[in-house]
Amino acid sequence: MGVLDGTRLMRDSVGVVRQNAALLWFPVISTICLALLAGFWILWGASLYEAHHGWSLALVPLVVAGLYSLSFVGVFFSVALAGTASEAVEGSEPSLGDGIDIAFDCLGAIAAWAAMSLFVAFVLGLFKSRAGRALGAAAQTAWSFATLFVVPIIALEDVGAEGARRRSFQLSRQNWQRESGGLVALRAALLVPGAIIYFDWKLLAGGHVHSVPGKALLLLVLLCGIGVSVAASVVRQVFAVTLYRDSAGPATA
Repeated sequence: MGVLDGTRLMRDSVGVVRQNAALLWFPVISTICLALLAGFWILWGASLYEAHHGWSLALVPLVVAGLYSLSFVGVFFSVALAGTASEAVEGSEPSLGDGIDIAFDCLGAIAAWAAMSLFVAFVLGLFKSRAGRALGAAAQTAWSFATLFVVPIIALEDVGAEGARRRSFQLSRQNWQRESGGLVALRAALLVPGAIIYFDWKLLAGGHVHSVPGKALLLLVLLCGIGVSVAASVVRQVFAVTLYRDSAGPATA
């Protein structure tokens, strides 16, 4: 049960997403909610900025509240996706409503994990600015690797955020080869599409293409890239659920 087994599980996860396209709605709905929420906080912040004629300490709570709410919404829909993905892995037909219900049942753990992940992101950002980009990126990758199972655990076990984090660390140590194999396989599959999207954005943003049909084609490729990114995020979450279910399973008391 090593790297090749992780690659197989990632391939199986792709198959689950292909057979259950409804799973793709979770990141779509999440993105829409995040965009609306971000717009709300930006408009409110802009009005306060103008009222205080510049930056003020009164904006600090607003920024914190805005960032936390965005983190909460992201975690909420991730938990909903994980719960629905578990149904799909079991062979049941996934339901958006069931996933939302699962997330509502875990509001306490979601709220705590949203705060914890936001705090860690802030600490990692400070570490990256002081220790350098390479070390900061390594620390961020290690944290992401060790917390892969947090969302599935919150969705499928009756534990809080800290318990989910500890259990995720434990499962990551036990399954590091399979987890590495699956995640590396996913990254390898995204190399070519990622390069195409990167150069497409460079051409579009740099104004190197002047014709309307050319710009339309680049925009279409960019939209396809966004679709690939959404699908990849769903596949990654399904892989986390599949590996979780295939390894230790729920913690025993």
